[in-house]
Amino acid sequence: MTSVLPQDVIAAIFAKHGISAAWEPLVSTGIANWVYATRDVVLRVATDAAGILTPRMIAFDDTRTSVDRPFSLWERIHGATLGRITLSREARLGTWRAVGREMARIHRRVTVCPDPRGYLDVAGEQPDVDRLLATLVAAGRLDARAASDIEVACREPGEAVRAMHAVFTHGDLHAMNILCEEGGKLLALIDWGDAGWADPILDFASMPLDVIPSAVAGYEAEAGEALDAAACARLVRAKTVSALDHFVRHPERDMDSEAIRRFARNGSVRAL
Repeated sequence: MTSVLPQDVIAAIFAKHGISAAWEPLVSTGIANWVYATRDVVLRVATDAAGILTPRMIAFDDTRTSVDRPFSLWERIHGATLGRITLSREARLGTWRAVGREMARIHRRVTVCPDPRGYLDVAGEQPDVDRLLATLVAAGRLDARAASDIEVACREPGEAVRAMHAVFTHGDLHAMNILCEEGGKLLALIDWGDAGWADPILDFASMPLDVIPSAVAGYEAEAGEALDAAACARLVRAKTVSALDHFVRHPERDMDSEAIRRFARNGSVRAL
């Protein structure tokens, strides 16, 4: 990969962190970074080669020489987080459709992301559905009949799980991690702290229920194909379990149990 960063910029990044040794560009095996190295250290600068809407990382430092913790320096994107602005329903759904398109680009274009320090997240097991349902029923937030319907819908879809192929995922796509213009135009996806290799469907799990059809529509349009039955089954289960877990952890928040039951039972990711 050929760097377009000026040599004085690269030298300045090294100098800022007390590194004066000669450096040279290294050949990158991925598409996510430009790489430069002295004899003792390696500098990786995020590129936009994958065409992903995200702020450009200027520098990352985990030497703990300036402050006793890792830090990174990022380009500032001037916009508003989607969770803090009021949009018409049409504009809001349009933003989520754009997010879905961006997800498809991430899942298909980012095929390599070196992680020598092990910073990327590893997908863990989903919360126990029976425990979540029992907790919500006991708290009077979910009636037994709805809990039974949801339990049936959330049974592990064996074939669907076996059909899963891990891809690079953002891992936390909720409204506060989406930057857009005041009118809703998508500018960037931020906060990649939960990024890693996982089931692509998990990137839908943090979204509000009512926007999932729009995000799915954008995803399918960018991918050029519809989600298959296995992917839809995994999406329904992942989102339902995520919603239940959210309300167990936040008992003070209003819970629309009927909306969750309806989503789980209908099994539809294209219409609510």
